[in-house]
Amino acid sequence: MRAILLFLLAGGLAAAKPNIIFVIADDLGYGDLGCYGQKTIQTPVLDKLAAGGIRFTQHYSGSTVCAPSRSALMTGLDTGSTWLRGNGPQELRPDPQDLTVATLLKRAGYRTAMIGKSCVSGNTQNPARVLEKGFDVFYGTTNHTDGHHRYPRFIYDQDRRVDLEGNELHRGKSYDAELYTARAERFIGESEGPFFLLLSYPIPHAAVLGPEGSVPGGAGMKPGKAHYTPVKQPAAHYRAMVEALDSYVGRLIAALEKKGVARDTLLLFTSDNGSHFEGGYDPKMLNSSGPLRGGKRDLFEGGIRVPMIAHWPAGIAKPGPSDHVGAFWDFLPTACDLAGIESPAGLDGISYAPTLTGRGEQRVHDFLYWEFHEQGTRRALRQGDWKLVQYDVKAQGKPMLFHLGRDLAESDDLAAREPERVAAMMKRMKEHRKVSPVFPNPALDTK
Repeated sequence: MRAILLFLLAGGLAAAKPNIIFVIADDLGYGDLGCYGQKTIQTPVLDKLAAGGIRFTQHYSGSTVCAPSRSALMTGLDTGSTWLRGNGPQELRPDPQDLTVATLLKRAGYRTAMIGKSCVSGNTQNPARVLEKGFDVFYGTTNHTDGHHRYPRFIYDQDRRVDLEGNELHRGKSYDAELYTARAERFIGESEGPFFLLLSYPIPHAAVLGPEGSVPGGAGMKPGKAHYTPVKQPAAHYRAMVEALDSYVGRLIAALEKKGVARDTLLLFTSDNGSHFEGGYDPKMLNSSGPLRGGKRDLFEGGIRVPMIAHWPAGIAKPGPSDHVGAFWDFLPTACDLAGIESPAGLDGISYAPTLTGRGEQRVHDFLYWEFHEQGTRRALRQGDWKLVQYDVKAQGKPMLFHLGRDLAESDDLAAREPERVAAMMKRMKEHRKVSPVFPNPALDTK
């Protein structure tokens, strides 16, 4: 696969080690971008990047909530294998355990940064762990609850706590996503040689509160106390947050162009799971799930199928939509291929570098697997166009079977008509997953 690193394209010779920027939004739905069918929210920057790059139509997040989704992204392992399989007070283990994509790229000569919401932890206050997991630069929050507020009281700069004067969670002077964009611009400008930037935005996750001045009438906060900012116009604020995301990506592109490295930078944009039902918002308000069923915390498509845009002027051989079926755990082996290094053994992910570059044969997944430890335990398996979903596993809930090629909305349960297929897919799920010492689950651990 390292042979793909130097290849002649119509526009010239691609850099041997491209810069890599991975932008991950928080709770952005599959249908929230114009290039994925959104009619109300305006996303001209991302739509343009999709038109000039690759728009993946069948890409999946690592999970249907934050921490396990990001764990899959970082480790190349799905939620049947990765260390963090749910939200909570856990974090990835010190090296050499839970080897991350950042550690591997750093070894390959990349300068690395994580900016925004931590992707190596859940609800912890341990910025040192981010730096220990392969990142030269950290600027953001480690406890995911701190990312619930657009005006956090503090962030970490490396392992140093920085109090944000004037911020009071629901109001303040420093909007979190704006801070992270400015720090990302600085990182791009000061980096020499290949760099890897993981820009982990905490929006449009609730609190649903757009940047100041983005919604007519302002926040319009409801009276009373609430964890999430209680705004009166949640749909308007959600729209403002997504449109702000789009403008922030535009600033990244401008920073790359100013640095003279836009052509040799692979920029990936996606979301950690489907759109949420929090802070007064519902995905139906703006058709955030598009044609898909469900949203965050579902293992139907609306909870795990996410937008995924790849833009790389010097590297992408054939711009346009791609129906390649991929998932978050594919990013690590893809990054390793592009950096010219070997991937660790035993991964669940496969590289989609051939889809990006047009060089080499693109492998396909035999199956994709997810498990979710809340709400009675849920699990799902996709194999080809077939998708098996089981809710309330603890109570031995009946599995549901869908054919995504004919039924993208997962409205026609075929389980009763395909008992042998159901049995085979159930068997595959049991055989694939590994028991987790940190997330024990009797409903799944019994073979």
